[in-house]
Amino acid sequence: MAGAPNPRLQPLPGYNFSVNIVTTAFGVPVPLVGDNYFSKISGISTTRNTSAVQAGAGNMTTYHLPTDINYSPLVLERGIVAGFSPLTLWCTSSMSMLMGGIQTATIIVYLIEPTTSAPAMAWAFYNAYPTKWTISDFDAQDSKYAFESIEFSYSYYTRIY
Repeated sequence: MAGAPNPRLQPLPGYNFSVNIVTTAFGVPVPLVGDNYFSKISGISTTRNTSAVQAGAGNMTTYHLPTDINYSPLVLERGIVAGFSPLTLWCTSSMSMLMGGIQTATIIVYLIEPTTSAPAMAWAFYNAYPTKWTISDFDAQDSKYAFESIEFSYSYYTRIY
């Protein structure tokens, strides 16, 4: 008789996630509290580039040697809310050289286990900073909410659990 399936072997739903953004001030970690609500996350992607090298007589064999690694930009999307938040202030400061320039942060994305509400997996994006900030179109003939999309570059990311 087969028992219940192992919950660790079940695919996790992609709709239950959380984001923490931690900047630093004078070497002390400062989380951007209250700014971790997003409706969509995309761009968690790594590409290992290769260089093709012909070998052997008559070039019948090709070896693909590893070269560098490219990371896709991390994109966070959410509905626009009135007022200033720690995230919008950080993005404004980083996008404007007049306000002190780029300040990097660590962005942690958690995929949440729906039955326990505990993080099941997490990825940390190091030395992240905003590179593109897009506000959705405003259209009087459409009743959609206004959204903002923030694109981040980063040095690298790792799965932390």
